[in-house]
Amino acid sequence: MVKVLVLGATGFIGFAVAQALARSGHETYGLYRKREKEKELAKNEIFPVLGDTNDVSTWNVVAEQVDIIIDATSEYNDPTKHVTNILDTIEEINMKRIKNFEPKLTFIYTSGLWGIIIRPGAAYGKNGSLTAQWFESAIKGELYGIGSKDVRWNLVHVDDLADAYVRSVERSELVKGQIFIITNNQSESMGDMLDAVARITEYKGLVKYKVPTTEFEIAMAHTGIFSNKKAQTILDWKQRQLSFVDGIYTWWNSYKAYI
Repeated sequence: MVKVLVLGATGFIGFAVAQALARSGHETYGLYRKREKEKELAKNEIFPVLGDTNDVSTWNVVAEQVDIIIDATSEYNDPTKHVTNILDTIEEINMKRIKNFEPKLTFIYTSGLWGIIIRPGAAYGKNGSLTAQWFESAIKGELYGIGSKDVRWNLVHVDDLADAYVRSVERSELVKGQIFIITNNQSESMGDMLDAVARITEYKGLVKYKVPTTEFEIAMAHTGIFSNKKAQTILDWKQRQLSFVDGIYTWWNSYKAYI
């Protein structure tokens, strides 16, 4: 058992990661900003830590007591400053630990140092993150994607992604400095995914494709093909959940329970 602090523990990925760690027997602390989230963390055997990732003073005391910090936040305004603040805090803690001949703190970053980097595909399942937008737009009567139907994405179910974090935590001494791509075994086309959404939601309109206008949309409109072989080999990780298209009934049924 190790002690882990999850930054962004109430987010789509962070909550799944914190739950998976707690289920695996690790002492798990979750940083949250909204007081109404406290009970949800506690119910899942996660110790709530009220604070803000960008305000180090709200969580550095807990950070000094844990073995691993996982950053599962989504900071779009100034991501460089965000990560730098975290790394500076970890560096300060580690300098103290070196003086006391204690093990260094390990950092797992969602996207060297004593860190482990997790680079996930687009996450789906439960309340859905990006893919929930497709269900929502179909319900509202205008289903559209970005780019074209031929664009291919690598996705990953949020529970499979959480499992990769647990495996990284439990092998942290062996995999420090490594980068792991966590995706399903096969990519899926935008056309196939949106057709599946249209079918399961009984959408009657045309599936439209929007010309990308922002940097984020431009990135979404490009095909990305990646391999998860390194994670399979070193972390003994594997895809367990069905793909987005194959499991569309399950994902739709789960999504409806959240709205």
